[in-house]
Amino acid sequence: MSAARRPPADRVEVRLPGLAALGARGLARLPARVRRRALAAAFARAQDAFNRGDLEAVFALFAANVEYAPPPPLHDGAPLRGRPAVFAFWRDVLARYDESTIENVSLEEATRGKIVRRARLRHRSTATGETLAYAIVQTTELSCGRVVRQLNALDPQG
Repeated sequence: MSAARRPPADRVEVRLPGLAALGARGLARLPARVRRRALAAAFARAQDAFNRGDLEAVFALFAANVEYAPPPPLHDGAPLRGRPAVFAFWRDVLARYDESTIENVSLEEATRGKIVRRARLRHRSTATGETLAYAIVQTTELSCGRVVRQLNALDPQG
């Protein structure tokens, strides 16, 4: 991924994740209205990063020992442990499907440090013609400005 294509905020997160985590921690102290706007902007940037295949930007604030449950259509095993496992999982997905996109549908702060996002994902392989489309409910838990747990489940509302 070319760093030149990254927005400035993504560049900071990738190059200085500790500083970005400090900023995320500070965000938790702001009024709810300000937090909601900042979270919406952060998840919009994550959507854009995923859609351009920039996994470094997507997972920049994942803790080293993150617990991650991938979307069920892509993984039926136990949750993954650790940032390297999350990267390896998504590198394999992006190698199998040369087109992968996500679209944010909704976002809510369930509690401080716990965000619930609904999103639609689509993966397509031009080589095989295989297409996979599904909707998820993603629950993200933060601690000290880092993602410590992210669980993806199929969205029953589809």
